[in-house]
This record gives sequence, C-alpha cells and structure tokens, in this order.
Amino acid sequence: MHVAIIGNGIAGVTTAIRLRENCPDWDITMISGETDHHYSRPALMYIFMGHMRYEDTKPYEDRFWEKHRIDLMRAWVTEIDTEKKLLHFGGQTQPLGYDKLVIASGSESNKFGWPGQDLGGVQGLYNIQDLELLYKNIQDIKQAVIVGGGLIGIELGEMLHARNVPVTFLIREVNFWDNVLPKEEAMMVNRIIEEDHLGLVRETELKEIHDDGNGRVGAVTTSTGERIECQFVGLTAGVHPNIGFLKESGIPTGRGVLVDWSLRSEVPDVFAVGD
Repeated sequence: MHVAIIGNGIAGVTTAIRLRENCPDWDITMISGETDHHYSRPALMYIFMGHMRYEDTKPYEDRFWEKHRIDLMRAWVTEIDTEKKLLHFGGQTQPLGYDKLVIASGSESNKFGWPGQDLGGVQGLYNIQDLELLYKNIQDIKQAVIVGGGLIGIELGEMLHARNVPVTFLIREVNFWDNVLPKEEAMMVNRIIEEDHLGLVRETELKEIHDDGNGRVGAVTTSTGERIECQFVGLTAGVHPNIGFLKESGIPTGRGVLVDWSLRSEVPDVFAVGD
C-alpha cells in the first residue's frame, strides 16, 4: 500500500507519523514544494528577527524521516488524476502513483480582489517563500501598511517595527481583534500598538492599492477615502484553503475539501486533513 500525502505542514506530518505507527509495512511519501523538511510556521517571525535559524525551527532531525521510512519529495502538485491515481507535477518530474491520497495542503493568504493587490511590494506572510520575499520587499521603504489584525498581522507589525519600518494597521473593528478578544484585552492591544508609535486606523477597510508608476505599491486608499503613502502592503486579512490545484480533479470542494467524519472525500481513497 502506498500513501501519498500532499503537504508537509503539521497536518501532513502528523498523518505520516501516525500511519507509520499503525501501518509499519506501508510506503509513505510526503510531498511539498515549499521546503525539504517540516518546520514550525509560527517561527517565521523569529527567523526574521534573528532569534532563531531555520534549522532550529524543525521539530525533527533530518534523519528522522529516513529512519521512519517516510519518503520526502520536493515538488508542487499541479494536477491529480483520481481515476488513474496519479499525481502530476510541473516541469520534468515524472507522475507519482498512489493507492491512497491525503490532501494536507494548508492555506494561503486571502486576497479579496482589491485593485492593485498583485503589485510588487504587496504580500502575505504564510510560508518560507513569503519570508524570503519579505526581505526583498522591505529594502529602503519608508512606510508600511498592514491590512487586517489577528495574530499574523500583529506578528508582521512587530517584525517590521524591529527593522525600524513605520507601520500603520488598517482594521475593520472598533478595537484590535475584538471579534476574538474580550473588549478589555482588545483595548489593551490598541494601547500597546499606539504606545509603540505604530499607526492604528480603526473601523476602516482597504479600498485600493495604487501603483507608484513602476509596478510597485506607492499608496493605499481606505474605505473612508483616506490616502496613505507606503511602499509595502502586508495582507493579513485571514487565510483560505490552498485547494486551487484541485479544480480539475473532480474532488468535491467548498470552503475546503469536503469530507465526512472519517476525513474521507466522496472520491475513493482520497482523504483531507487540516483546520
């Protein structure tokens, strides 16, 4: 029996380890185009701030995977043929067959069709590739705008603040993350943000991101008509499931891959895990 797992985040890794514990004779392949090895995503901030190295964020030593006979494949899945049970990849990589498939492809940053959202200097923060892009995007910038609050937004704000980049938050709520935090705690976060001399524009939304004339962000306009000059925009208004590559697969999706209580999809031998 060969099980292919798409994704090497916590859901995919946990699946692989539990399968190995319960099915010692099965072949297991974990596939990711992001990194060679599983790492802790919340640690991206600490890598950027110099508190940790990438190798320090890996919960398992590199030899762990070979020891437990979990094959690692560095590739992006571009197409799934569920009838022939084949995974296809970009480039010259040969298709990979499977007997059972687990989709654990995680999430990607939300974009809501804002004009200018694909300009240079506009990005989310979810994976290693985003972190590498961030290093490039904040060189010689004078002002950053972060759209949305929550954990990723506040982390990105702290990361930029540590590099002495002025930051302005745009949030829809009256207080920071008050749809999750109690009012008193949300107000406390407001106060800390403002005491650290970060901008906080409340009860507003992003309306448009403006081109500086060179294909990069030069300013944003809010829903209240305010224009804020900036050279970087962080999109941290939540995430959505990374399932775009499933469009032609016939695997039913909604807000994510549709599964039953056993994590089984309607397509035979296809499962999905994640939050």
